[in-house]
Amino acid sequence: MIYWNDTDAVLTLQKALSRDEIVLASGDTVLGLWGNLTEKAFDNMNRIKTRYEKPYLITISSSALLPKFIDQPLNDKLQMLIQTCWPGPVTLVFKARKDLPAWMVSPQGTIALRVPDHDGLLELMQSFDGLFSTSANISGQPISNCIDQIDSSIIQQVAVVCSDREQQCYSKSPSTILDCSTGDIQVLRSGAFSVEKLQDLLT
Repeated sequence: MIYWNDTDAVLTLQKALSRDEIVLASGDTVLGLWGNLTEKAFDNMNRIKTRYEKPYLITISSSALLPKFIDQPLNDKLQMLIQTCWPGPVTLVFKARKDLPAWMVSPQGTIALRVPDHDGLLELMQSFDGLFSTSANISGQPISNCIDQIDSSIIQQVAVVCSDREQQCYSKSPSTILDCSTGDIQVLRSGAFSVEKLQDLLT
């Protein structure tokens, strides 16, 4: 176990991710698994999660990186949505660039992106275009909000476990997911960000 405020924590995580290893770390929502945006890391994440049917959401450090991932114009409503929700626990689904590899994109040609509201993650992601992110549980099993409740098979397969020093238990609420890929904004999943706060943008 390392802690986000340890002197070398971000460097330790960066080295593991650069080797395409998976790390378990706290953030601004549920305890998560994080991986580099490579096919090898994607396969490693699948093996740990025992999940193969869909891609993972991707965390980025800033909305300035959106052109690397999406292929759709950002109208005034989408720009306001991004300014309102990021950094924060909101995942936005966009139409993906056509030159992205299949393991980053859904069968519908979309990609799910988020800028987390967590200083450690944001510092870590300065070294990457983005990171795969998913809850730290076996696919189909409940999400654990405490590190000592995480399935032992996950702990054994990750390279590093990183926590905020003052906490060992975290939110059970995942990010709210909004689909922006069709022009209209639709709620796909309610989560840590209140949908009520977005009503003006959703109408």
